[in-house]
Amino acid sequence: MEYIDLLIIKYLSKNASPEEHDVLLAWLEKEEENQIYFRSLKDTYDLGCLEFDMKESRVKSEWNKFRQTIPAVSPTAGWRLAGVVLARYAAVFILGLLCLRFIHYLSDRPEEKLLASNTQIETSVGDRSKITLPDGSIVWINACSSITYDHTFGEKDRSVSLQGEAYFEVKTDTLKPFLVHADKFIYRVTGTSFNVYAFEGEKEVSIALLEGGVTIEYDNKSHKLFPEEMFSYNKQKDEATLKKVNVNLLSSWRQGEFTFDNMTFDELIKRLERSFNVKFVFENQKIRKETFGGTLRDYDSLETIMKVIKTSIPVKYRIEENIVYIR
Repeated sequence: MEYIDLLIIKYLSKNASPEEHDVLLAWLEKEEENQIYFRSLKDTYDLGCLEFDMKESRVKSEWNKFRQTIPAVSPTAGWRLAGVVLARYAAVFILGLLCLRFIHYLSDRPEEKLLASNTQIETSVGDRSKITLPDGSIVWINACSSITYDHTFGEKDRSVSLQGEAYFEVKTDTLKPFLVHADKFIYRVTGTSFNVYAFEGEKEVSIALLEGGVTIEYDNKSHKLFPEEMFSYNKQKDEATLKKVNVNLLSSWRQGEFTFDNMTFDELIKRLERSFNVKFVFENQKIRKETFGGTLRDYDSLETIMKVIKTSIPVKYRIEENIVYIR
C-alpha cells in the first residue's frame, strides 16, 4: 500500500511518469474502494497535510530499516565500537531528516500556497477539489478557481474570498455569519447550500441558491435570495437579473458532469477552455451567439464534445494541438 500512497503523491504533485500514470489508472479502475481512497488522499493533499505526513511515515520506515542494519556487537568488543557505529548511522539519518524537512519547506505546490497569514487553495486546468474549512463547512472548487481565507477565520465571522466557481455547503452558525467575497459582491449566510460563479475577466457573475437563505450585498444595496433562485450580474451592462433555476443541474459539475440550457456558444467555450487547456479562435464571429443545451461529462473527449455541438448548431471546426479553430 505504501507504493500506491507514494504513487498518488507523485501524481498529485505532477511528478509521475507516463508509466506511473498507467499503473495508477489501472489501480483506480480495479475497485471502487480504490477510487474512494484516492479521493480521500487528494482531499488531504489539497489541505496541505498529506505530503508531509507521508514523508514522516517514510522517515519512520527508514528508521526501522536502519535499526535492523546495525551490526551485532559482542560484549567483548566493548561499548565503544557500538557507540561509534551507532553515532555514524545516526548522523546519516539526522542529516537525511534535516534535508527532508528543508526540501519540504522549499517546495511550492500550485494547489496550495500560504501567502503571509492567508491560506489559498487553488485548482488547475481540468481539476476539481473538495475541501473542508476550519468550521466544518464543505466547499467544492471547480477548475481554475481558488478559495482564500486568513488566520482570523471563525473568530468574529467566517470570511472567504473566491475567484472562479465553487459550491458551498455551509455549516450553520447564527453567531458567526459566513461571508463569500466574489468580485464586488459579498454573499452573507449562516448555513446554506449555494453555487457561486465569479471568474475574473468574464462579463457575468452569479449565485444560485439550493437551500437556506443568502443576502447579497453590493454598491450599498442588499438583496435576499430564496431557494431555486439565481442572481446574475452583467458587469458590462451594469445590470442585475433574477430567475428560477434547477440548482442541482447547475452544480452538477461536482459529480463530473455539467448540464446546461439556453447557453451561448461563447459562454460554453470558456468552460471548455478551462477543462481541456485549449484556446478557441473564431474565424466566424456570428457563431458565438448561437444558443443550445446539453450535458458534458468528464470522460467525454474534446473531439466528442465538438461533434455533439456540431449536431446542434451550424459550426465547422478543426483542432490543431491546443487550439480549436471555429469557422
